[in-house]
Amino acid sequence: GAMRPAALCAAAAGAAVLLLLLGAASRGAAPVKPLSITPQHHVPTASASDLLSEVRALRARVQLLEQALNAEPKQARMTAADSSSRDPDVSSEGSLQALESSRRRVSSADQAKPSNMLATFKSGPGPTNAGSGMVATQGRSQPALKKRPRQPTPAGVVPNASWWSDLEVEVSEGLWCREPPPYAAHKPALAQLAPVTDKPRLTSELAKKHASHDNMLIVTYVNYNRLDFVYTLVKHLLSLGNNHFLVGALDEEALRGLQTSSIPAFFMDSGLTTKDYGWGTYNFRQLGLHKVQLVLDLAKTGVDCLTIDADAFILRDPFPYFRQLAEAEVLMSSDHLTPTNGLTDEGLENGQGFHSAFNIGYIFIRARALEFVEQWRDMCFKRKNDWDQVLFANVLRRGSSGVAAPKRLKSMYRLANGSHVRAGVLPISLFASGHTFFVSRLAHLMHTHPYMVHTTFQYGGAQGKRHRLRESMMWEDSDAYYSEPNFLTYEPDLPYGLVYPKGGEVGSDGTQAYSQRMSVEQHFALVHHQLKQMRNAFAIAQELGRILILPRLVCGLDRWWAPHSGIIPGSAARLPLLECPADHVIDLERMVQPERYLRESSMLCNPRTPRSVLLSMKHERLTAIAAAADGKPSPDAQALLARLRSPAKVLSLSGTLPDYRELLDASKAATFENWLKPFASLWCCNHPPGGRGAGHVWYDFFADVIPHRDRHNRLFDKPWTVQMGP
Repeated sequence: GAMRPAALCAAAAGAAVLLLLLGAASRGAAPVKPLSITPQHHVPTASASDLLSEVRALRARVQLLEQALNAEPKQARMTAADSSSRDPDVSSEGSLQALESSRRRVSSADQAKPSNMLATFKSGPGPTNAGSGMVATQGRSQPALKKRPRQPTPAGVVPNASWWSDLEVEVSEGLWCREPPPYAAHKPALAQLAPVTDKPRLTSELAKKHASHDNMLIVTYVNYNRLDFVYTLVKHLLSLGNNHFLVGALDEEALRGLQTSSIPAFFMDSGLTTKDYGWGTYNFRQLGLHKVQLVLDLAKTGVDCLTIDADAFILRDPFPYFRQLAEAEVLMSSDHLTPTNGLTDEGLENGQGFHSAFNIGYIFIRARALEFVEQWRDMCFKRKNDWDQVLFANVLRRGSSGVAAPKRLKSMYRLANGSHVRAGVLPISLFASGHTFFVSRLAHLMHTHPYMVHTTFQYGGAQGKRHRLRESMMWEDSDAYYSEPNFLTYEPDLPYGLVYPKGGEVGSDGTQAYSQRMSVEQHFALVHHQLKQMRNAFAIAQELGRILILPRLVCGLDRWWAPHSGIIPGSAARLPLLECPADHVIDLERMVQPERYLRESSMLCNPRTPRSVLLSMKHERLTAIAAAADGKPSPDAQALLARLRSPAKVLSLSGTLPDYRELLDASKAATFENWLKPFASLWCCNHPPGGRGAGHVWYDFFADVIPHRDRHNRLFDKPWTVQMGP
């Protein structure tokens, strides 16, 4: 049965005291006497590595106890079915919550019937802080948020994109947001330990020490430049109650960062750059060799390992899913873009899913597939200039019988003994790519949460990945990110006729039939209308010393790396994109540190944003002001800026934003133009005449300004028109 609140409080308090004592010991404080918890259990004098492991496990336990304490009784209890699929090594308070009864069924005539597997998979999220009374987070607590059914969109107003929940929450008086996903909950900081000098290597003992009771382990690898990805990944794992993971450090700087953050790590000593690798570069290819060697080394330890890229975030515990597929030796994610079994089925993709590129950013390989992994590793080292992901598929298909196995597994690589490796393609809606989650929004359409989201199919490098994860409330920033300095937001003007220029029926999800898609010219008219407002808001924010909170962006067409006719061929995307990722339009990579200038559109709805920030909000409605004269702002402009200066944390603007040329003198305006214009990204791709030449078209923050020069110094002395290249 569920623990009583008093017992939960006592258990959490006791574990917290033990955490403090162990933390002190790991920092080199005076030796601590063994602390007796019960007559049968105590903490003996231990090595630094043992203490580190204990600290991490206890922190996870404390967090789970806190979550159970703040949950409603019905949320704290598990069904017998849930209990049977949980890892006994992990507290039951962190069990998956079933959403089967409330999940929306997609009603489409061509949807396949759910497989018999569906009932065996839990479609609910991990633990959540939602409940009654007070919601506790580290260092702060706040009243539970009021909820209401999602309000209907008024006629003539562009709706929001599909969302996992049909509820709204009141995050501040009068400020209602869509219910945030459970993985957006504020999480404790990772425990900080004193620096150490050891360089542990991957061994069978280390792997088995951290594996689950049934031999499963999660492993990723990281260099110094991407440590923040792993910090976020680990926080999600701990919040799910899964502490069966290890992280490989590609360089010593990364190793020290992991160790001081109490993350169990081993040294890979890759000799590669501590900076970004860059897709397709020498460092990228070398990283692939280190990865395949790591997968082989893990298989040799005897553990069944889920190996993931550091930017493939885990949002639901995948172990219960894998336990239902005990026959599988290899499970992989995929770059397939349409669910082969529709949106009411959570089983593996069917045979069609094997025809697209496998994605090895998320692969589960059981130790008994060692022979296959050895062959893959040998092929990668023999053909060092080839992509490890392509070679993975080539070797896996070698000797494939083509015979389907139970649960949509397929008999693939032929082993020396004549048997086959049984492999499966994980469902693309729940083990999602950057397209199926952020653009096609398949998990939202299913009214559930993905197990994994991999930030592929994006266009802004590491900065684009971070921003997408922030937009979707997956990223873990410091508390200061959500409260400092001060912020500016504005109500965007989004004309219905620009979003739906051809008229026609608009579906319940705000999208239209593919035949109603807009032209390239109409797409740019829509995006440039939004960029003009964003430009003027940036000018106001800079004058006031504030950070701009972006509005949601709406795009008429998807983006890809090759010519297309509105969407990526074969994708499930529906147009228009009502929440277009910012990296589709803004060159976040060129900004280098975009957080210096902007925040994601979802920030004010993110549970990580302190209530004190939301309560310190000033609303101002703007009206037209006089134009600048002789290169100097009018008295109206000066008075407006004086009125907008406020100590409020958030300045919220509505009405017509003044043009930047009305606010800034000529010198400041020129400086502002030179700063902003390089940050316009591009759309790709149109079909170039004759099939030759550039097909991409650059966005322009100053498309309405005549004359002006764009980021490529091209002169526009006439109204802006679509031009392909450079």
